[in-house]
Amino acid sequence: MVALKTLPAAKSRMSSLPSPLRERLARCMAIDTLAALAPAVDQVLVVSDQPDLPAALLRADLQVRVTAEPPDRGHSGDLAHGGGSLNRALAHGDHLLRGEGFGTVLACVGDLPALRTASVSRVVAASLGRPRCFLVDHDGLGSTMLIARHVPLNPLYGRENRSGETIGSALRHQRSGALALELGELSDARRDVDTLDDLRYADLLGTGPATASLLDPAQAAPGQYLPVEVLDRHGPTLTVLTEGVRESVAVAAYDGDPALLVPGRRLHAVRVAGALRCWA
Repeated sequence: MVALKTLPAAKSRMSSLPSPLRERLARCMAIDTLAALAPAVDQVLVVSDQPDLPAALLRADLQVRVTAEPPDRGHSGDLAHGGGSLNRALAHGDHLLRGEGFGTVLACVGDLPALRTASVSRVVAASLGRPRCFLVDHDGLGSTMLIARHVPLNPLYGRENRSGETIGSALRHQRSGALALELGELSDARRDVDTLDDLRYADLLGTGPATASLLDPAQAAPGQYLPVEVLDRHGPTLTVLTEGVRESVAVAAYDGDPALLVPGRRLHAVRVAGALRCWA
């Protein structure tokens, strides 16, 4: 199970990026995370109010379920407002899955672009015989995964400040009785990405294809963002106008509803290794 913020609220610590590119990066990291999770578990549930998420996941060939955030969200109305909203979303998903007969639920953060399916399987195997356990993230403060077997998930994500001490979800989960899994380095499963520095480390590990499509291989950073305008389409080739210059783009490099590829339509694009990749 993964809970995802609405895109305008995602990855606020990457505010130096243009908003469309920052939102696209958040979406691509989530897709790579879900693609790694799916083969290792029986079912993947995404809790999110992103309106176009189901269609995007289908285009990525991900057969996962999407359910809306719980209706009782207090005043926040979005997963952006700290761990409380995230925890309510995960608890809501946990309740749904328990009601369907699932005895074991694994909650995972949605920003592990280098995650490997084999690492997910190792985490699941290590959790056998333990009612509730978690995997500490790369900085030792947070948790990237939380697993509960036949007990409530009780997610405690987010950070608290108590008497000048910063308490992350790792310590919060530990104090609630969950066991920290000892699995060695397992870098791909611990490297959640909140900053551009995190992204560079994830790139060294090898990100999934969705995230990699946005990264300049020479800099291990997102490529140049460009707004483009559709001029025409001929078969597998799209002609766009970018910075006053006509440019050809393969339709295969566009992610979105093909019905939007009409003259005058404005799209977002990123230039990577000299080529454009576009999205609606």
